[in-house]
This record gives sequence, C-alpha cells and structure tokens, in this order.
Amino acid sequence: MRSSAASAGRAKHPILTAPRTPPLAPSDWACTGATALAFVLAFPSPLGEGVWFLAWGAWIPLLFRLATRVALSFRQAFLLGLSLALIVFYGSFSWLAFPIVHYGGMPAPIAYALLLIPALVLSLFFSAFLWLVRWGIVRWGRAGVFTAPLFWVALEWARVHLTRHGWNLFGYSQASVPELIQIARGTGVLGVSFLLLLASTLGVFLALRETARWRRAILLVGSPLALLGLAFFAGRAARPEAPLGTSAVHVFAVQPVIPVLGRGAGLRAPDVIESLNRHLRLSEAVLAEGKSDGPPQLLIWPESPMNLSLDEDEALAAYLADFARRHEAYLLLNHLGRTARGWHNSATVISPQGTRIAEYHKIRLLEFGEYVPGRGLLPFLGKIPALAGDFVPGRDYTVADVGAARVGTFICFESAFPEIPRALVQRGATLLVNISNDGWFGTTAGARQHLSHAVLRAVELGRPLVRVTNSGITALITPYGEVRDATPLFHTATRHWLLRLPSSPPPLTLYARYGDLFAWLCVAVSLGLLAWGKRRKRRA
Repeated sequence: MRSSAASAGRAKHPILTAPRTPPLAPSDWACTGATALAFVLAFPSPLGEGVWFLAWGAWIPLLFRLATRVALSFRQAFLLGLSLALIVFYGSFSWLAFPIVHYGGMPAPIAYALLLIPALVLSLFFSAFLWLVRWGIVRWGRAGVFTAPLFWVALEWARVHLTRHGWNLFGYSQASVPELIQIARGTGVLGVSFLLLLASTLGVFLALRETARWRRAILLVGSPLALLGLAFFAGRAARPEAPLGTSAVHVFAVQPVIPVLGRGAGLRAPDVIESLNRHLRLSEAVLAEGKSDGPPQLLIWPESPMNLSLDEDEALAAYLADFARRHEAYLLLNHLGRTARGWHNSATVISPQGTRIAEYHKIRLLEFGEYVPGRGLLPFLGKIPALAGDFVPGRDYTVADVGAARVGTFICFESAFPEIPRALVQRGATLLVNISNDGWFGTTAGARQHLSHAVLRAVELGRPLVRVTNSGITALITPYGEVRDATPLFHTATRHWLLRLPSSPPPLTLYARYGDLFAWLCVAVSLGLLAWGKRRKRRA
C-alpha cells in the first residue's frame, strides 16, 4: 500500500511528470489554412496574375501560432505540413493533371489522385520547416522566429536538389513586380524567398512584444508593408542602365498555335504540311517589317508538336536553308535532332547562307514527358511510353553568333533550372532565347507560371530574354524583369523587336558568377544553428 501510494504521489508531482503536448486545436488548422490560401493566391492562376502582395505576410498566421503554442510534436508538425502541402499543391500545381487527362488519356480522378505523390513529397519539406522553426523558438525564445527565413531557404534549396524540381519556389510569386526581384541578381530567386519570409518573421517578432491587440495587429500588418516598401524603392534605385552599344539585331517571333494531339494521335501528313505552311506564312508577314540591309534578322520559331527532323528529312532541311537565304535571316527552330546517342529535343540555327551554325540538344528532360525514369531498374516501366517522345539528354551548352549578338537557347521548362541559362551566359551569351510549347497546359495557370520562371532568369543573369511559345505566352523580358509585348494565350500572333546590345558581353551579375552562393550560406548557417542549439541543450 505504501509503495503504491508513493508511486501515485510521484506520478502527480509536476517535476516528475513529463509534459504532454496539447492536441491540435481549431486555431492551428485555421492558421495553417490561412497561410496556405495566401501562398496559393500569390501565384498566377487561370484568371491572371497572382495577388503577389499576399506573399509578404503569408506566413504570419502560422509563424505566430508556432510562437505562441505550448508545444509541437513531430507528428503534429507532419500533420500541419501535410495539410499545408495539399492545399498549396492542389491550389498551384493542379494544372499538372491537364496533360495527363487530355493527352495521356487517363481518367481525371486517377490523374488527380496521382498528384498526391508529389504533394506528399512537398509535405516533407513543409513539415521539416515547421518543426525547425518551432525548435528555434524553444531554443532562443521570441528571437528564434528569425530562424524561419534561413530554414526556409535551406529547405527550398534542398527541395530543388533532392527532387530535381524547383517549380514555384516562393520567390517566383513576385515575378510580376520587377522592383521586388532585383535582389535575385546577387542571390537568385531564393533571395526573394528569403525577403518574403523575413517580412512575415519581422511582423511576428514585433507583435509578440505587445499585449494590446490593436498594437499587435498594426505591427503584424505594418512591418511587412514597411519591408515591402523598402525593397520596392531599393529595387527601383538598382535599375540597370540600358546598354549603350551600337550593335543591334532584329528579332522576330512566331506564335502559330499548332494543336497538341497527344501521344498516339500523331500528326497526319496534311496536318504537318499545313502547320509548316502556317509557320512560313506568319514568318513572311512579320519579316516584311524588317530591313534586309539593316541589322541582322533573327527569326524564332517555338518548340513545336510537328516533330520535324532536319537530320532525317533532307528535303525539309534544304527547303528551310533556302528560306533563310531568300529572306537573309537567321532561323532558329525546334526539331528532332539525331546523333549516335539517339533522338534529342533540339534547337538549331540556320544562317542566312543556309548553313546550320549551332545545335543545342535539350539537357534537362521532363520525366514521363520526354523520358521514363527508372526503366533500367524496374522492367515494367519499359512498357510505359513517354508522353511527347523518348529522348536522350544533351551535354553541350551551345551559343550561336548572330551578328554581334551571341544567342544562347534553352528549351521549355529548362527555364525553371537557372544553372542551364547561367552556363550559357558564362559561355558568352548576350541574348537568351527560351522556346516552349505551353499548349500542353491548356488555359490553366501553367503558362503564366512558366513565364514567371523566365522572368527570374533574365534578372538573375542580367540579359534580355526572348520567350517564344507555340500557344502563348510569347514576350520580350528585359534584364530588369519587365515583360513587354506579351501575347494572349491561344491566339495566333507575331512579334518584332529591335534589340540594341553592347558590342562586347556586359559584366556578369553576382549570380552569374557565383550561382547559389547565398543559398549555400543559408544552409551553412542553418546547420550551424542546429549544432549550436544542440550543444546548448546538452549543457543545460
């Protein structure tokens, strides 16, 4: 009896009893939902540009809740991260199901169910972020909330390298406001993500010092707005000067809107002929705006579903060479390249003399779209065809000389991988060209989000970027990130720009020189904080 009584007494003693983590409350779910909704709305949607300013305070609800919560278990962090990822993924990435349903022939319920897989992967990074921020608050009190920007950038960097995809990193939400993304010239898009998290963090930190609700509300809203204003005016002051070089080049873009029929449907011979003729008619019309005796003319055709091959069709190659000679223009077009290694998704440049002077084979292929990963490991994957065709990746970064301009071309969603255009700029490119076929996305948010990635590439690398697409959005992007003469989706269109470029390559931006140095620093500091915090815990 005495022993059981003593045990009961010990069980009730406040020091001997392990604290229990309170269950998740409705306020936890509400704050998670508010952050997720602001995250989604900040990005482009099928209706147009996103409500970009929401990103500057998107994390306030959840960060404030983490700072005021008694405790958070690893399981609870995972549940909140999972719910956050599901809302964000299905709200911003649901367009991924469009090509699977419309061109892959898969039932919509199955296609949307398959999106659970990448959503679950994304949830791991969100959950780790919530757990780490809560850990920082426990270790350093209110100041621990300032670990959020560091941990976020470190985890976005990890997400890019572990999943090999960086679509819709948080900083891309600001692509429509050039003044707010100028930091990317030194830090890349992850520097913009850092600023956005810092804005929410600053508001939460200052609000935690106040007990009056009205003062707290003012600080939660006012602090991010103050940082936004500071970033805006700093970005405007950092506007790069226009090049003063005397060299120029006429750039012509053709948006033909060739329908995407999907795998297995193919294009019948008359369709290919009509599609090619559409390219030629639009090209002749827009070339009439240029002057053959003036600066060099560069005519750009988009990535196309026509499946032309200059390596296999000698008659076509001869005809296009003659077309370039007759119009005294450089012709940049997409075709199926063939080498000893296999088929490539390629871009080639034909000179006004009718010779092919440059060839770029797409390096970063799209999983299940241009190749099927894991075929060598899982035999059944050999029966699954790639949606657009089976290709092998290229290896070389090719720059074409078009008069005084040095043109570096990359294809489709390679715009989401800054290392590819960065390598082209390091090899001397003064003009970047991104050709794409966004017809796969239909009228979803995919095309607008794709444009946002190209905008950040132009700013990071300090080069004008011409984006030419099959169905939109075709546009000229300045090194400052301004989008000019954007075409509407699914409207046949042409564009003509006279670009003045310096006679020699301009200086490289910090990002072009050092790449993700800022991200590496955030990773290093994050690891240092974890080691320091663990050491403090042992001493305690």
